[in-house]
Amino acid sequence: MRTFRNIFSHLSIIFSGMFITLTILNQYNPGMGFLTSTLSMVFIFLFCLSVVALSVVTILDNRRYAKHMYQRAEEAARWKKISANNQKPPQK
Repeated sequence: MRTFRNIFSHLSIIFSGMFITLTILNQYNPGMGFLTSTLSMVFIFLFCLSVVALSVVTILDNRRYAKHMYQRAEEAARWKKISANNQKPPQK
């Protein structure tokens, strides 16, 4: 899961950098049609897919981590309760 997330986060950075460059180039020379060509539409589609995949994987990873931390907190509370019950009362 981490490898998948690393790959898609790098792809998202690459695609967003490419689209920033294409937007700047398109503003200086709109006659070239950088954002209207078929190739740019393919890249936009791939960018959207990579961002959606990265978002889904990040959400799943965050939920798994939260569940793990909740279980650890429950276990710690259980051990604390057990250790409190095992303490002997002071002798008089």
